[in-house]
Amino acid sequence: MVIKIYFALAAALAAKATLPRYAAALLDGDPERAYDSVSDVSDRGSRQLIDGDEGRLLAVSDALLLLDRDEDAEQEYRRAQKACRSDDDRLRVMSCRNAGWQALKRARYFAAHSCFARIVSDVGATLEQAIEASMGVGIVHHLMGQQRHAAEALEHAAQLASEALDPLWSDTIALLTLDCAVRIEVCGSAQLADHAFWQSGRESDAFLHGSAAQRLAPESLHMQRARRPLIDNHLDYLRQLLAVADGNPAASLRLAAIAADGALWPGRNVPAEAKIAAVLAALSGGFGAMAERLLDTMTKREMDGIAPRWNLDLLYARAKVAAQRGHMQSALQLYASYSREALHCLRSEAVQAPVAGSRRSTGAPTTDDIAMRLPAKYRRAYRYIVEHIAEHGLTTREVAAHIQVTERALQMMFKHSLGVSPGALIRQMRLEGIRDELRTDARGGVTVLDTARRWGVNSRSTLVKSYRKQFNESPSETLNG
Repeated sequence: MVIKIYFALAAALAAKATLPRYAAALLDGDPERAYDSVSDVSDRGSRQLIDGDEGRLLAVSDALLLLDRDEDAEQEYRRAQKACRSDDDRLRVMSCRNAGWQALKRARYFAAHSCFARIVSDVGATLEQAIEASMGVGIVHHLMGQQRHAAEALEHAAQLASEALDPLWSDTIALLTLDCAVRIEVCGSAQLADHAFWQSGRESDAFLHGSAAQRLAPESLHMQRARRPLIDNHLDYLRQLLAVADGNPAASLRLAAIAADGALWPGRNVPAEAKIAAVLAALSGGFGAMAERLLDTMTKREMDGIAPRWNLDLLYARAKVAAQRGHMQSALQLYASYSREALHCLRSEAVQAPVAGSRRSTGAPTTDDIAMRLPAKYRRAYRYIVEHIAEHGLTTREVAAHIQVTERALQMMFKHSLGVSPGALIRQMRLEGIRDELRTDARGGVTVLDTARRWGVNSRSTLVKSYRKQFNESPSETLNG
């Protein structure tokens, strides 16, 4: 799956009303042009920024991330968040959203899932932000082989998108859902029966309601007729993948051309994921020579750029091509590596908290998304909070003293990076811990207040009021639910 496609679409749709030239460039698949249309804001000092400039800074950051200028993008994301001072809801959601896409690009799937899930369950998120976050949750689950959870998240995204004013949100979710179906159909084919990771995805029919090829036929697509190149090019790519996997010689020529044409992709470079998917389609369709040629075009830099813990498709493709060439020892070594990684992912690294349904129904996951959104020095403060969260006397002043900064500096950094103060984060984490215990409490006879006290909360009235505000239900309703 080419994640850049969906990031570009989400960024374009989020900015369409306020930055039409920028959005049009992204929908054309041209992040360089998009960047040029808003880059002037990067030259302004913090005191020169005006209301609304945080949106332009966010747009600059997104374009830089699409252009693989990751360090520059991270710097501009921080500037955008610092410029967003007057709206805590917007800052909090922006922080999660930015970190989520950065984590997804780096294949830090648990952190990405946690960021996007927080937005889905955040009542301060707008409809469009909830759609984008549900997309992110669906992508994470799909990439980790959890197709039922992925389908649930994308179905939720589709329901939300049906309420959006811009119909391109619905088109984007439809494209993403088709993308998942195509990947499962290609990688789950009989010719790739030993691709265990994706074969396991076929056990669920979540994305397989009819042939993906039939669903990609123009007459079957319920999309807006006036689409943009980014969507149309990707639809063509998906069609060619399926046709090649089905053994169509003409499609093999077309797919080889697409896999070599950087102009069709955001950033003007062919993504490594697109080449690998084409290799797998060629292997599935019996085009061994094509698979070899495509794999040979991948540079060492491209291969090294794929996260080593999540390069299952690359390891599998290299093993199959090595076997095809008669290099059996190399093929066995590569397939052994693939098998270890696939089993590790399937058995022990599953995301446990699917997000679908009500935007208020899911508590925030407990992975490292908060730490990754903070500068290194302040991650120590967060770790201190985690380690002492159950202590009733834990204060912001104590946390600040631990990392040798002023209390105000700690508060400002947490606000700018997370959209919440350290005190609010402590209260939120305690409530999440209490809720998790109430949901899974097997001790019997333990009261809500007993559980709360273990998390440093002694006042029942404060607990009930804060708990209902955060989770839209009382602690006793959680316990008895």
